[in-house]
Amino acid sequence: MRSHEERVAETKRRIAQIEREKRLRRNTITMASAVAACLVLLIGASLAMPGIAASIQTGDYSGFETAASMYGGGAALGYIVIGLLAFLLGVCVTVLCFRLRQMNREDGQNEESEDAHGAD
Repeated sequence: MRSHEERVAETKRRIAQIEREKRLRRNTITMASAVAACLVLLIGASLAMPGIAASIQTGDYSGFETAASMYGGGAALGYIVIGLLAFLLGVCVTVLCFRLRQMNREDGQNEESEDAHGAD
């Protein structure tokens, strides 16, 4: 038979473990949602970009304003914008996943220190 203090300590340990599992599950769902949202946004922008690039009105000089640039064709500008958008979304997802992983490591270290010190 356990003493009252042992039962309280075990209950607190179990509550902390359940909270850690919930936080881990929530972080995993957040990462998966962020990646899925970025992919949907990127695919949607990729599908819409040709129409957007075609509807951009050229100036009065009709094609000469970008004659000496690499953006001479309307499609090239769309691909460059999609590339930049993909890069920025990739950076955002990478930073988000890095922060969530760092938070998980900190939780693991806190758990180890609590177990080592016998926190109540």
